[in-house]
Amino acid sequence: MDLHQLYQALRQPPSALGLLPEGGRLRPQFHLQWVAETGSTNQDLMAQMMAGAAAGSVLIAGTQQSGRGQWGRVWQSEQGGLYLSLGLRPEMTVQRSPYLTLASAWGLATSLRHLGIPVQVKWPNDLVVEGRKLGGLLVDTRIQGDRVPVAVVGLGLNYSNPVPPTGISLQQILACPQSAVPLTDLSAHLGSLENLAAVALYGLMQGYHRWQNQGDLAFLNLYQQHMSHLGRTVVVGQNQGTVTGIAPSGNLKVQIPSDSAGIFLEMEVKPGEVTLGYNA
Repeated sequence: MDLHQLYQALRQPPSALGLLPEGGRLRPQFHLQWVAETGSTNQDLMAQMMAGAAAGSVLIAGTQQSGRGQWGRVWQSEQGGLYLSLGLRPEMTVQRSPYLTLASAWGLATSLRHLGIPVQVKWPNDLVVEGRKLGGLLVDTRIQGDRVPVAVVGLGLNYSNPVPPTGISLQQILACPQSAVPLTDLSAHLGSLENLAAVALYGLMQGYHRWQNQGDLAFLNLYQQHMSHLGRTVVVGQNQGTVTGIAPSGNLKVQIPSDSAGIFLEMEVKPGEVTLGYNA
């Protein structure tokens, strides 16, 4: 990762960064750091944020030895992937904090879609292409009373690193693009790790600002448009149900049949209570 090239990539026109037209004036201040190897970019940057680092601080690593996904799962962070963390000072309530994960996933998926990559969001925090995992997000927060003064958004995105059968990398997509966007255009926007990092950072901020400006319920409608499992059948406990969207709490809404014929009940499912799965 060449930080000079990354700073140059961040100065590209909004359309080259995957921003929607209404986000064209978005110009956040990023404070960039890069290390060849670390344990966890989220842990390292959180320590910096707690010590007073500014919002917009970014830590990027070539590899991570202790990368984490949701529920403490190990995130394989081999050379060639994009592993970064972005520090924010949102001053949001604890109740609204699940939206930061949703907004981050939606913002990056939207940016990549705008550049021709058919990305969907797998609730609550994964990015998928044709049902295979392209990347994932992990948001860490610190709480004071009922407020969240500090948050760190961690991102792992497959670029040229090895991936399992259920995963997919951007280089695999770029080698065989399925969209109408010419390969030359895709390579210009996403043909280097520095360009991808610039798109990712603006994507995260695009989601954050769109959520803050539109409010929770309006944002949920946007998020649901990119959901990979909307309308699909899932198993919750002993029941089969259909995913119908996202509740105001940020939980998954699932419709299940009741004991009465023709009657359906809608229930909320928290993260970790249902497995949505990937395509192998």
